[in-house]
Parts: sequence; C-alpha cells; structure tokens
Amino acid sequence: MFCCSLIFFLQATNISANETFLKYKRNNITVIYPESLQHVIPDIIDAFHRAKNNLHTIFVWSIHKPVRLIIIKNRHDFLKRAEHPLVVAFANPSRNIITMNYQAVIENPFSLETTLQHELCHILLGEHLNMHIPRWLNEGIAQWASEGITEIIRLDKNILQKAAFSGNLIPFHRLNYSFPMDDTSFELAYEQSQSFIVYLVREYHKSSLFQMLELMKSGQSLHTAIRSVYGKSMHQLEYEWVSSQTQYLAWILFVINNLYTFLFVGMALISILGYIRMKRRKWNYPDDWDADMLQ
Repeated sequence: MFCCSLIFFLQATNISANETFLKYKRNNITVIYPESLQHVIPDIIDAFHRAKNNLHTIFVWSIHKPVRLIIIKNRHDFLKRAEHPLVVAFANPSRNIITMNYQAVIENPFSLETTLQHELCHILLGEHLNMHIPRWLNEGIAQWASEGITEIIRLDKNILQKAAFSGNLIPFHRLNYSFPMDDTSFELAYEQSQSFIVYLVREYHKSSLFQMLELMKSGQSLHTAIRSVYGKSMHQLEYEWVSSQTQYLAWILFVINNLYTFLFVGMALISILGYIRMKRRKWNYPDDWDADMLQ
C-alpha cells in the first residue's frame, strides 16, 4: 500500500519514478528522498531541526503543522517542478511542502541549514499570517532571516547597484504576486526584496518589523500595519529606500569623477610630507658634520 501511494505521489508531483524513493517520517517531518541519498538523511534532519529552532529564536513563532520535505538529486527532475532555472529550493506554504535540489544546496554559497531556514521561514509566515503575503515581503523576510541566503543562484552580485544607477529598480507593487521570469529581473526582484527588509531593520530596528508582522497576524492589512508601526505609507518607505540606494551611488560617482583630483592631491601631500621629513633629518645632524655627507 505504501509503495503504491508513494509511486502515485511521485507521479503527481512530477518527480522521477525511475529512481527508488524512500520515506522517512518522524514527529512533524516527513522526508521523501532517493535511495542513493539515504546516507545524508541524518544530516538533513539535523539541519532541519536547527533551522526550525533558529526561526523560533528570531520570531518567537513556532511551526506546528507537519512539514513534508522532498529531496531531489537530479537537476533535470527538479526543474520539472521549479518556478525558474535559477531556483535551488522552494516552499509551498499552503501544503507545507519544501522541495530541494540537494546537489545545488550543498555548494557555496548555499548550505543545508540556511537553505532550509529560508524555506521554513516561508512555511512559518504562511502558518501565522492568514492572508496573502506579498511575494517581495515573503522573500525579503526569508532572506533576512537566513543570513542573507536566498533560494536562487546569483549570477550578478552587483545587479541591485546597476539597477539603481540606471533607474531600473522594479516598483514593489509589481512584485506583490509574482516575480518577472527573465533571469535579470528575477534575480533583481530577490535582491530588491532583501535590500528593502535590511533597510527597514537598519533604519527602524527589527522590533518594528516584528510589530508589523504581529499586526498582520491579528488581521491588519500590510499597508495598515505599515502605517501603524512606521507612521508612513508603503510608498514613502519605498521612496526612502530608493533614495538610500541612489545616495550610496552618488558617493561612488563622486569618487570616480574626482579620482584624478584625489590622486593629484594625494601625491602632492606625499611629496610635501617627504620634503618635511627630509628637512627634519637634515636639521637633526650636528653642526660639525661635513655638509657633503648630507647630500
């Protein structure tokens, strides 16, 4: 009976039925995994519980519902279910399912624990916030809560700075339900989401973020909760964040545009200091020394 139900589950979720999949179930976690990865299951279970405990420490919220973790070894099979080729793991909070490409998440900069912490954060938010959570907010908080680790492969580490410099940042209202599917915009959406949450925590402290989430948990909409906590609209906060990005770039441009001036002034100062040092050395010699020795 178990074998039949497992085969049906694998087919229904587009996981390859050519491999032999096994099932581990204990307490509030069920792991579906290929037999070839059986030796790493204890490590995955340990990482799962550490990630779960870390999230409880951060949010003081717990995940009560059982979680199903699907481990896929073959990238081809994983991409049958993934939203985008850059994705290495994803969560379905409505079904409490996490699907993970094992080979990808054990490579730098990913790790089992931080990747699971990211995905479990989606599960946690979905369980406690009984409403639609804007995609950018969901991803931003999950990245912030998992040490900045995202669930996608980053192709361009400077993509946010480039977008801010060129005026191509994506308005957050366009990221409420989904992210653009082209590689550049998809990656930029993740970077923006993380950057905005980091900005809120840095400028207004993480306690404000937690207070906003508590109000949302009580039933307030995101925009009402933002006004209650920050005393500003989402539009105003977004404008502040954009300004912080462009202000940072303005300093970079100032340095670049005046680089030769800085170099000239720096070399002049070095020459002056060198001359002063030489004169001091000369003044420190006894008067009866041969002047020729001072040349």
